Amino acid sequence: MKAITNLVKGMMIVMVSLLIFSCSDGEDGAIGPAGQDGVNGADGANGADGNDGANGTDGENGDDGSPGTANVMYSDWIARDFETNVPAETNEQLLTSFNLAEFNLNEDVILVYGRHEVNILVSEIKQLPYILASQNEFYTFEVSSFSGGSSLRIEVSTLDGGTNLFTFFDDFRYVIIPGGVSTSSSAASGGLESGSKSAEDYKNMSYEEIKTLFNIPE
Repeated sequence: MKAITNLVKGMMIVMVSLLIFSCSDGEDGAIGPAGQDGVNGADGANGADGNDGANGTDGENGDDGSPGTANVMYSDWIARDFETNVPAETNEQLLTSFNLAEFNLNEDVILVYGRHEVNILVSEIKQLPYILASQNEFYTFEVSSFSGGSSLRIEVSTLDGGTNLFTFFDDFRYVIIPGGVSTSSSAASGGLESGSKSAEDYKNMSYEEIKTLFNIPE
């Protein structure tokens, strides 16, 4: 009886061992060879280029404007400085010299003014030639040509042959109006008649009218 019991125990031990062995993990298999790369797919068709924005049309060139007051030339006030500083029958002063591009004696108009200070607030401006009858004085100007240009001089003299200092005017200035300058735009703003004007037209205007017509600062 004891022998049968030992036999059963031995068989149970064998069965448990087999069960444990069958449940244990097996070893991993060898890594297989890498598969071949797949064929690259065909590239898709390029998309159509976008249209550039339409360029704007250039505007038409404007018409050239008529000659304006930008061509008018004027000086500052130039202090009196006669060549002789003692009483004399005649005297003169060189105001300036021009090259051929600045003044055309045959076409341009030149206006010359003298300014007399009455007091600290009031001044009189006279266009030359000018006669100062109270002192028997005559004020004028002379434009002389030379090779390559011309010069502008103030000339004074007494009317009675006496001698004077000629101190009535404190300073002088000139305005040059080139031939062909139109006054239409300036005249419209200044209230003066527009259109082409002759040298006599300009000479018959007052200093204030010339200033307004050509926008000349004081």
